[in-house]
Amino acid sequence: MVNFTIKCSTCGRAYPRETKLWKCECGHPFDVIIEISEVELSKETLRKRPPIMWKYRELLPIVDDDNIITLNESITPIVRVNFLGVETFLKLDYLFPTGSFKDRGASVALSRIKELGINEIVEDSSGNAGAAIAAYSSVAKVKCKVFVPWDAPEGKVLQIKSYGAEVVRVKGSRAEVNKETLKEAKKSYYIGHLWNPFFIEGIKTLAYEAVEQTSWKEFDAVIVPVGSGGLLLGVYKGFLEFSELSFIRSLPRIYGVQSAVCAPIYEILHGERLSECIGEPLADGIAVPNPPRGGQVADVIKNTKGDLVVVSDAEIVESLKELTKMGFFVEPTSATVLAALKKLIEKGSVDRGERVLMPLTGFGLKALDKLVKLKIF
Repeated sequence: MVNFTIKCSTCGRAYPRETKLWKCECGHPFDVIIEISEVELSKETLRKRPPIMWKYRELLPIVDDDNIITLNESITPIVRVNFLGVETFLKLDYLFPTGSFKDRGASVALSRIKELGINEIVEDSSGNAGAAIAAYSSVAKVKCKVFVPWDAPEGKVLQIKSYGAEVVRVKGSRAEVNKETLKEAKKSYYIGHLWNPFFIEGIKTLAYEAVEQTSWKEFDAVIVPVGSGGLLLGVYKGFLEFSELSFIRSLPRIYGVQSAVCAPIYEILHGERLSECIGEPLADGIAVPNPPRGGQVADVIKNTKGDLVVVSDAEIVESLKELTKMGFFVEPTSATVLAALKKLIEKGSVDRGERVLMPLTGFGLKALDKLVKLKIF
């Protein structure tokens, strides 16, 4: 059995594992703390297991195997590319069942929902998280309602509906979407991926896989898109736990990427507001105006000696075209990492000869209506 505790990320208060609260009574998000010292796991044991996400079972906080909700998520491919002298490893997480890395989080989060005996959930999402949660809710036979912005991409909305979830469009800002969702949450459970610590527990497997796929060698840097910050926090936690298990000796610098249209983490780190996060952003997957874990994200970036890179829509389009020419058809949010890498190389923050991990997070067909409208190709 996995031994873990649930604690507030800010005040440190511990909660019983069976709690159905989705945030601390002080108003801040929960963290899940795995008792790593009690984990018995070896590289050889992992090598012998089937290549699926749940091979890291000892590190995933679900008590009973019977509660695991999974689509047998295969280990996603990793492709080595030499980019401007930098050894770059592209992790193709857009090849998951619903077309984005969010399946990692949804699998663990819905397993937690089943373990708690919850039969009805509500979520707010611009698309990918909503699709993943809708799909895994269908597998778990849990009723699901997803609130989305009025201008959410039609392809993503259709995908959410296809899994049987109810979609509610909300006019106004993302804050309005969240407000309406929390009203509904008074009647059903709010799974909220922006808050849910079990979602992050699933995402950390990306780091596990990348290390194992590259012969247990350390990465010098990781570049990830940042919206709510779950991907960045999950990847960091994965590397940290592998370090505590002595599977790796050092942690990589972690760089987050945000669009110039919406960059709240940049404001936390550098004290400068670049935009008001309004309008329809090209990289809609990372347009989160007030991420509840923003402080945690900023701390990880600082503690690993990374940074937050801001990229323009023009830079995203250029990088999107480059990735397509390389054979990777991804959505605009995914292309932000390549745009950021160029800037980091130019600035000297990433040196030639270093090993850099970059996840490609969402499939291009998810943004097809936007790509057609903008005539990018």
